[in-house]
Amino acid sequence: MYNISGISVPVYPLGLPIHANVLPKLCFVPKLEREPKHKQDKAIQEATRGPTLMDRSQHSEAAYRMYLIGPFAITDPEGKVLTPKSQKSQAILAMLAVSLRGSRSRVWLRDKLWSDRPEDQASASLRQALLDIRKCLGDARDILVADKNTVSLRMDRIRLDIDEILSEGHPAGNDELAAEHFLEGVDVRDAEFEEWLTLERQVWQRRYDEGQFQQKFEPKLELARQNQEPTPLVPLTAINPGTNSGGTGNGAANDKASDSSSSVSSRQWVVAILPSRIAGQSENGQILAAGVTNLIAKSLVEGTDIRVTDFSFGAGPGANSSNDVGPGNEISLATALGIQLELTLASQTALIVVSIVRLADHSLIWKDSCIADRPPLERGETSQLHGLINHLIDEVNGSFLFRGEGGKLERETTMIEAVNSVFRLSRGDLDRAERILHNIAAERPSSSVYAWLAFIRTFRVGQRFNAYDSTIVEEAQFYARKALELDANNSIALALVGHVHSFLFCEYDYAAGLFERAIKLNPAQPLGWDLYSMLHCYAGQPEKALAMANWVQNLGFYSVHKYYFDTTKCISAALAGDHAAAISAGEDALKMRPDFNSLLRYMAASHAHRDEMALAEKYVERLEAVEPNFSIESLKDNRYPLLKTGGGKMLIAGLTKAGVKRR
Repeated sequence: MYNISGISVPVYPLGLPIHANVLPKLCFVPKLEREPKHKQDKAIQEATRGPTLMDRSQHSEAAYRMYLIGPFAITDPEGKVLTPKSQKSQAILAMLAVSLRGSRSRVWLRDKLWSDRPEDQASASLRQALLDIRKCLGDARDILVADKNTVSLRMDRIRLDIDEILSEGHPAGNDELAAEHFLEGVDVRDAEFEEWLTLERQVWQRRYDEGQFQQKFEPKLELARQNQEPTPLVPLTAINPGTNSGGTGNGAANDKASDSSSSVSSRQWVVAILPSRIAGQSENGQILAAGVTNLIAKSLVEGTDIRVTDFSFGAGPGANSSNDVGPGNEISLATALGIQLELTLASQTALIVVSIVRLADHSLIWKDSCIADRPPLERGETSQLHGLINHLIDEVNGSFLFRGEGGKLERETTMIEAVNSVFRLSRGDLDRAERILHNIAAERPSSSVYAWLAFIRTFRVGQRFNAYDSTIVEEAQFYARKALELDANNSIALALVGHVHSFLFCEYDYAAGLFERAIKLNPAQPLGWDLYSMLHCYAGQPEKALAMANWVQNLGFYSVHKYYFDTTKCISAALAGDHAAAISAGEDALKMRPDFNSLLRYMAASHAHRDEMALAEKYVERLEAVEPNFSIESLKDNRYPLLKTGGGKMLIAGLTKAGVKRR
């Protein structure tokens, strides 16, 4: 059994038990002090929003002031200068102040300021810098908070000059506010810091010039929130065919068939949960059935915009119920599906049967079953059902996409089609997915819509369709924050936002907390487990990632996105040095996505490590055909997050051996 956040999970990769000693040590758990649950719930919303100018105004009389334009400085309420003399100490304070939550991991700070030193030396240097900061702050040392993993500033007690500049509307073109004056004179002489500083200066210039006050610099957006008039970074109006929200310049030319459907108003499908049928030794049967149907309904709703109508307590189609759906409502029952649960209970086991029926004529569309141990079910442990539930969800999605005579693909603009477009991976498909999501958001904005929009940014960077720049960062931050503001308990949104923070921002501690919460809310959802597995890869724990990837393969065995889960297995196995397992999983994934460049990279490296040079060179040729300018340096330029880990160095060594060019 594998336990995470109170959830016990038996790990059966494709139906076979994993060796018992693998999984108890699996999870990457951030070493953070845990708050009570009600505080965690509130903290997720507050953390993603970040302190704003209005938040700080309540503490304006007692606030410390930090100056980021011009020479760096920090002063106390009486104006006494508390600025550390060390430039790296100044850099730490500045980097914390402009971060998403006033907080960064120790790993991130070490990588930015001591990237050329061994880990133990970098850790010692960071500890010394923090001591220097506390010494200079004196009585104000409590505004700096540090634990074993993170370093934070209490931003409710700090006022930033850039906040005041943006809120007071200084005239554009002021030379003193140009980008080069952001942290003027701070010269750390570390390539990673210089890259960060260049990016932050671009972000500052963009926000100042265009008034897009995101993250901590958004007084206009905060005022709009109070008046219930949100002002998003990118206006979420319906996007006409041929326009390109992603900025990639492809438009209609790349997806003519898709464009023809984008003019259709977005559609929301409906699924009815029908009354359960219970037989056998049925004591507690209704409770067990309710637990299973609740998990089914949650899995249907999260990540898409499927609407669930609950008839499980006896009301049904045609009954006089406020939940009923009829011809007068927006979705006709003739287009809806019903889900039927049947439980046959014995003293120690339970037979669970789930069916999909077409409500128009009650015809059977799909049916499957599994046998589970009854005692764990009565304790609320549903892990033995997760594979069946995911198979059901995949069949529901497929029924909506491929409905109609002859199995013709339904091209209406549903979120299911948007998600499928995301996982097709081409530049045109990502553009199409964004168009659909914008159309849906214009009519019914939701946590899922914004989370998928944020997630698309990771694909654009990972596939090298877009450079890692200030535009990508701002959009990803905005969409991720908005997703959690709308619903902090949507497991899919939490997982997608967690991936954004791990892949794009390397904020592993914060991302791990989001993944843990997502899995606890819905352990049946494979995407949360899959993306959490990738975080283990980024954090240098590929063995743990591999064990988790095995579980994901079981959960998503029937998924139309199975190749994505196989890819995670390929990556984690390659980073763990199990190149045979990596090649096996990679070959399965390539059957569905033969031109997926991420897969081709790992296949080339793994074959090279096995001295199978002919195969390695073949995959390099395929990779160069898909990604003509690929090189080792291009991976570094796009900030591929795991390159400094042991597994990342193994990947680079394998690619180099296979013949991938350095630049």
